Order: sequence, then structure tokens, then C-alpha cells
Amino acid sequence: MPAFDHPWALAAILLALLPLAVFRRRAGTAVAFPLPTGLILPRTLRQKLFWMPDALRSIVLVLLGFAAAGPHWGAVQTTDETRGIAIELLVDRSSSMSLDDMPEDAASPEQAISRLNAVKRIAKEFLTGNGSDLHGRSGDAVGLIAFSAHPQNLSPMVSHNEGVLSRDIDRIEIAEGSEDGTAIGDAISLAASRIRLAEQTRSTSFRSKVIVLLTDGQENGGARRLPEAAQLAARWNIRVYAIGIRPMPDKEHDENAAYSLDTLAAATNGMSVTATDTAGLRRFFATIDRLEPNTIPSTGLRGGFDATIPALLLAFAAICSETLLRESWMRVIP
Repeated sequence: MPAFDHPWALAAILLALLPLAVFRRRAGTAVAFPLPTGLILPRTLRQKLFWMPDALRSIVLVLLGFAAAGPHWGAVQTTDETRGIAIELLVDRSSSMSLDDMPEDAASPEQAISRLNAVKRIAKEFLTGNGSDLHGRSGDAVGLIAFSAHPQNLSPMVSHNEGVLSRDIDRIEIAEGSEDGTAIGDAISLAASRIRLAEQTRSTSFRSKVIVLLTDGQENGGARRLPEAAQLAARWNIRVYAIGIRPMPDKEHDENAAYSLDTLAAATNGMSVTATDTAGLRRFFATIDRLEPNTIPSTGLRGGFDATIPALLLAFAAICSETLLRESWMRVIP
């Protein structure tokens, strides 16, 4: 017995009965000629086979319905899962992110790089995987926003665009002059709106919706305040994972910044941490990487013999035969 990818398509085979019904109605409308009493003319071969073009048309429809159903012999049914997390990466590009004080770990403070370069490196590992604790996000819809005094949408939220996102991350530069600032509220609001728009254009909703905020400062500008942005994200069930980049201790600043990020994370059922080195940044991304994905099971058939192409070839041969008969030996003159 064959198995089918789309068994509902077999219903199209019912259309094959229509040509036969048409033939039956047409057969009853023949013109009768008077014959001498007792004279019976034998039926010609053409008359005996006059049903063939309609039968061939029915065979074509049967074969097309059969092919559309995706027939397989000896196939194994499998179930695949598509991950469906929506993630917006928010990268702070204010002037303080240029400080070269971000070590790889606490044991090697002399090997420091800039805060922005550390964020770029780990964000790219998060997207593409590092062969260790980060496995990549190839099945998720990921977008990228860089922000300073104003947020900038750098990459659309689509799946399977890790290469494009990595290039966009590399192009993030430190803000200068009037562009310098930290408009976290505006950035969160833009990210939440983009996730909401992406969800509205999908046939299924995202189970997990995440904003990953990477910043080293407090909010000091923008049109929308942080509490207002947090309410917007919470209304759309979007969690905010806030990472404070603070390699150099500054007690008063750190306490104020941590309070803002903690409040933001709590309001959206997310998390807030402080990363003092690149290793800590990687660990928190690994935590996000372990989020339960939005798995969408899809069943299909693999292996065996696919009869779709043979069925289509037979249907093509049948329609050619029908056309040849109707235009030659069994042509009906009006």
C-alpha cells in the first residue's frame, strides 16, 4: 500500500467521474435515421471504442489527483520540529562602549578588548554557534538593533540569516557627537514593535519572544521612558534579558544601572545580569540559548519510491492520446 504526503488531494479523483457523466448525456442525443424493417447494421470499431477519449480524460484526472497526493512506496514517516523563538538583539553603541577594559576572564585582565568588540564577538557566537556551549540560532527569527541617542534597525527579523546578521554586527560603530547617548526605552519599544509585527505576519504565533539588551549605561535620553517600554513589552508577552556590561566597578553608577535593568527584567518576566568579562557574557548567552524553543511538529515521508513523476508522465501520455483520438479517428464533425 502506498503512503501519501497529502492524502486530502485524493478527493480530486472524484472529478474523474465528470467526463463519463458528460459522455452518457451526449450518447443519448444521437440522431436516429430510419432503416428498413428488420435491417440491423453492425457496429463499427469506431462506434465500439467511442468511449475511449472520455475514459482517457478520466484517467488523466485520476493520475493528477494521485500525483498531487504525493504517493510513496516503502517510505518512512518522520516528524521534524521547527524552532520558533523571536529574538531581537539590542546593542548599545554609546561612546562608553569603546573603553578597552573587557577582559576574556578574571584571570587574564591584561587581555582586554573594547566592550563593543566583546559584545560583537559573543553575539556572533550566539547566532552561529561556537562548537561548545553556544549552539547557534539557525531556526529562530532574529533581528538586530543598535542604539545610542536613537535606535537604528540594522537587520530585518527573518530566519536563517546568520551570515547577514554577523556582517551587520561587524558594521556597528561607536556613536559620536550628537548621536551619543543611551536611549534604552526607545530601543526596547522599537524591538517590541518589530517582534509584534513579525508575529502578525506569521501563520502561527511565537511561543517565545525575547529581547536581548546589551548596554553598559543608564538611560539618559529618548522619547519613551524605560517603564513605558517595559509595559509595552509585557503587554505583548515579550521577555527582556538585560545584560549590563560593567568590567570596571563604579558603585553608585552600577547600583543605579542595575536597578533599572532589574526592574525592566522583572516587569517582563525576564532576567538581568552584570557581565564583568567576556566569559561571563558568554555564560549568560548560553543561558538564553537553552530557552525552550517553540517546536512546530511537521510530518513527512522519507525514503522509498516516489511515484509522483511516473504518475505525471502517464497523465501526460494519456492527455496526448486523448487529443490525438479526438482530432483524428474519433473526430466529431458538428
